[in-house]
Amino acid sequence: MESFYSIVYYKTNALTDELLSIGLLAGGGQGPYLFISNSRLDLLKKTLHPNTFLSVNRHLKALKEKVDVHRNESAGILLFDPVFSVDQLDALSQRTKSAIVYSKPTTINEWLDQVFFEKLTQAFFGEHKKKSVAKRPVFHLKWKAFYYSNKFQEWSKDIAISSVIPDSVLNLTMDLFNHQERKIIKGIDFDLGKTSLNRKLYETDLIVSAFPNYDITIVHPSPKKNTGKTAFEETKKKYNKIDFIGFTQFKNLN
Repeated sequence: MESFYSIVYYKTNALTDELLSIGLLAGGGQGPYLFISNSRLDLLKKTLHPNTFLSVNRHLKALKEKVDVHRNESAGILLFDPVFSVDQLDALSQRTKSAIVYSKPTTINEWLDQVFFEKLTQAFFGEHKKKSVAKRPVFHLKWKAFYYSNKFQEWSKDIAISSVIPDSVLNLTMDLFNHQERKIIKGIDFDLGKTSLNRKLYETDLIVSAFPNYDITIVHPSPKKNTGKTAFEETKKKYNKIDFIGFTQFKNLN
């Protein structure tokens, strides 16, 4: 089967057959691919009944998943198995009682791959497919889960300075505190925003002042941002008696 594209429409008026293009489906080559316009969906969301929009959006998400699964499972197969042929497109339309319709497939005289498909979507909708960005796991959540594990049963966790020093008014808490071994461990992510990082460093100042005879360790993830790298180096120079250790290394030691 030759490569093709089909425009995905939503029928906004059943009496007049008014259509709003909301996406693009393409098959063949390295396909299939499906693009749904976020701006067009936002428009539908403002004009449709909430339950109607929920149904439409659910159908489109299910179709997107089906397209992606078919493409991934067909890796290496250059000829497109016509899952989304004319009959299949009509059948898909019937599932929504023809609320979502597909144009007749138009042949593409180009090899269909991700790059060409993005050019098509740009030409039809003026939008680029949003690229997913791998989110970096939040350090403080991983850090807290780790120091609350059974590895630190002998340590006090999130203990306030005022509970250790009776005459202190500081309610600042310390991540890990071991009075017997005279050790304190605190986690800091140097890639935090300026305000959050400054607060962490201010807390470190208070801990250092309150416990001058304790061994203090800062556990941190490797800074990725330039600002984080700079802050890390400046902090190490300022606190030359504090031990700095990477989170991964710290986990391996414990």
